[in-house]
Amino acid sequence: MVPPMDQPEWWRLERRAARAWPAVDAEERDGWLLRHTPAVPRRRTNSALPLPGSTPSIEAVERYYRERGRAVCVQVSPAEAHPDLDAALAARGYRRDAPTLILTAPASAVAGEAPSVERIRDRSRWPEVFGGLDERLTSVDVVLRIPEPVAFFAATVDGELAGMGVFAVDDGYAGVFCMVTRPGLRRRGVASEILAAGAAWAEGEGARCLYLQVEEDNPGARALYARHGFTLSHGYHYRITD
Repeated sequence: MVPPMDQPEWWRLERRAARAWPAVDAEERDGWLLRHTPAVPRRRTNSALPLPGSTPSIEAVERYYRERGRAVCVQVSPAEAHPDLDAALAARGYRRDAPTLILTAPASAVAGEAPSVERIRDRSRWPEVFGGLDERLTSVDVVLRIPEPVAFFAATVDGELAGMGVFAVDDGYAGVFCMVTRPGLRRRGVASEILAAGAAWAEGEGARCLYLQVEEDNPGARALYARHGFTLSHGYHYRITD
């Protein structure tokens, strides 16, 4: 494995993201960061990341997830760094899913005024707000386990809950998660204000840079983030087999 000081920037970003969106069980072995979260169906906390400088064992990752009764899911990240692994998984019948981009931006370029946005400090309120905007309530279980410093922001328009976002700071970076705007209130600057509020808070917590994950087939979100100065770090996709 690559020593910590020599690890590539993409891996440091992936490590931060893994800590910020924590699996219940996580361990490094057989060339993988193996992640498993019972009762949560999301890929992010139930997938394996190849470790830099290693030769990941496909047999080992298959054994790990099948012992836990889960579909085998590999996050091929960055996709451009693992063509041989990707080809080997494809040859074994793994389907390609959810191509995603990791984008970054200076926190100072995104921070700004956000009069419609409230920071919800009381974590006991998070599930209610989350549930009002996102039907995937299993995700809130992960959000509630995000380590400090973390901030949950909600925006309102004409007294109606309009959007939310979660920001988690780690080692000079802030991950942006759970960005949601109510469909009927889009194109009214809700997401921009949430980004501005979150970036300002993150700067105050020592974050120099923001990072986020957006699926390739979401042109609206990609355009929003581009307007705020986010640029590509790397891309990934999942390989999944049942």
